Amino acid sequence: MENNIGKQIRTHRLHCSMTQEKLAELLCVTPQAVSKWENGASYPDITLLPELSAALGIKVDELFETSFDTHLRRIEQMMENDVSLSREDFDYAEGLLKEGCLDLSVRGRCLSMLAELYNHRARMYRDRAAVIAKQALEAEPENHSNHAAFCEATDGVFMDWCITNHTKVINYYQDYVKNHPRDRAGYLWLMDNLIADGRLDEAREVLEKMRQVKETYHYLLYKGWILRYEQGWEAADACWDEMVRQYPGDWHVWFSRADTYAKRTQYDKAVADYQKSMSLAEKPRFTDCYDSIAQISILQGDRAAAAEAYRQVVKILREEWGMQEGETVQGYLQNIAQLEAN
Repeated sequence: MENNIGKQIRTHRLHCSMTQEKLAELLCVTPQAVSKWENGASYPDITLLPELSAALGIKVDELFETSFDTHLRRIEQMMENDVSLSREDFDYAEGLLKEGCLDLSVRGRCLSMLAELYNHRARMYRDRAAVIAKQALEAEPENHSNHAAFCEATDGVFMDWCITNHTKVINYYQDYVKNHPRDRAGYLWLMDNLIADGRLDEAREVLEKMRQVKETYHYLLYKGWILRYEQGWEAADACWDEMVRQYPGDWHVWFSRADTYAKRTQYDKAVADYQKSMSLAEKPRFTDCYDSIAQISILQGDRAAAAEAYRQVVKILREEWGMQEGETVQGYLQNIAQLEAN
């Protein structure tokens, strides 16, 4: 038998949300025996394998073939394909990732995935909160709390500065760039939040520090956003146009300028840049451009164009990412069906 059979028993038991005591009861062995299997101190008798696999809801082969890396890939696929996870799948993923965090060889990957798992769960509950909040508004349309709950669930706007400022995030990234001065990503996240809070002088200082690490299109992109708030859109556009002239072959550049057009309802220019971005992007491509085109088309009342953009999303997910089914693909197919229904 493979030495990892104990890990497989534990992994599949956790997937089933089953205790060692319950598994022992089903197999007519002691809990201590199950514990020894999982710790690698002993192996289950070969005659128990059919009952063991049945109790865990798997094939006998899976006790020998499923590696830890395979489980991680399975969890990644679950989060990519499914908008919501069952309690059973969530517990399985959480238990496995927490266990992986104790292994230094995979700790970083498991921590990243565990954070995404919790974010995935949070998005699921926020989607549910939005549905319930709308029902609450139908029942009590003038209840301020219902409006607040709906806006919070859907990332709506709150004008209260004390609620919407990003001081906590900014404080973290200010320390982060001090500790990791060569990581450009930290500067980008810091500037995003500084600009959002109107702290432009600080953002400009951070921009120059990032430029010293390495100058890329990001310098002109963020310089443009600072100019937008200091001098207006015309000054910002001149900066972003220069960005495109300097980096014409980078799909990120066209995507970034498209976003600036979309944010001020210059939708035709935005769509043109999104399409240019997709023509330059290497495969497998992200679907954000077509998602944006679909949303713009809906805003413009062009349901056919929106449906076509969503069809492109499905095509990319299937052909470039191998996502044939799952809630993500089905969600886009439902969007297409709804757009074509009327």
